[in-house]
Amino acid sequence: MSTAAAIAHRVADHPCNGAHARADIQSYYTYSGIGIELTRDGDDLVVARVFPGTPADGKLFEGAVLLSVDGESPRHIQQWTNMIRGEQGSSVELEVVYPCSGRDTVVLERDLVRVRY
Repeated sequence: MSTAAAIAHRVADHPCNGAHARADIQSYYTYSGIGIELTRDGDDLVVARVFPGTPADGKLFEGAVLLSVDGESPRHIQQWTNMIRGEQGSSVELEVVYPCSGRDTVVLERDLVRVRY
């Protein structure tokens, strides 16, 4: 009986058990793309956020209005997302317009994007 009690005590004190262990667990969503979050503003599709360390970081900026992806202008946000994402290492061309500086064409190489949630 003392052996079972000792094992139970060791298991209960293990660092992987308890509330403090759960606080260290982080969840990530991983996909192959360029690392932007999109939102709608009326009829426009706008870059809401650029994730740090992704292919879009420093090349696309918040507030950019998407005009086309690989020469096409999808109707729905899900179609945009599907076309922007793709095989790691492949390229995607986006035509964007910034309210203060005009049109720009950006070619990015897709990579694995890991977003913490």
